[in-house]
Amino acid sequence: MSSSPHPPGPPAGRIAVVDGENRFVRWTDRAEIHRARLPHRTVHILLFDRRGRLLLQRRHDGKLTDPGRWDLSASGHVEEADYLGGPDERLDEVYAAVARRELAEELGVVAALEPAGAFAPAPGVHYEHIRLYRGVSDGPFVLQVDEVAAIAHVTPAELRARLAGPEPHTAFLRFAVAAGLCD
Repeated sequence: MSSSPHPPGPPAGRIAVVDGENRFVRWTDRAEIHRARLPHRTVHILLFDRRGRLLLQRRHDGKLTDPGRWDLSASGHVEEADYLGGPDERLDEVYAAVARRELAEELGVVAALEPAGAFAPAPGVHYEHIRLYRGVSDGPFVLQVDEVAAIAHVTPAELRARLAGPEPHTAFLRFAVAAGLCD
């Protein structure tokens, strides 16, 4: 799979800490979110090619969380500038816009995305309120150099074999496979 890198993304903004019901509590920075494992809002994207293979990304080794691990196609935080009103307003629109942005930033593609699920924090898996999206694209892919180290397209059988192998994978990728979300 060929791809070419593009420059690092914009500086990170403040992130909303939310409660168990996904309601705004306060603003903080990314470092505190991850250091204290505070609940916050994110998007994750499952991007398939026209042959039905899932695109995986290997996270950059410099990432705060899960560096060097294989993950879903793209993901990202909902940041303060993403909100269309108050931090609890129009969340469906906010999440969808962030998913489109993250796909363009991390993989350099635009694709129609459909909602595929919403997940509250799950102990041992993640501490995020996740909105999951699905889309289809054959690229070409332009990787964000400070986010994505590599990509690979895999069939469901290849993905299960990878998860059984020695390479590290994120807990949410394992969760998504076990829940049948990656087929």
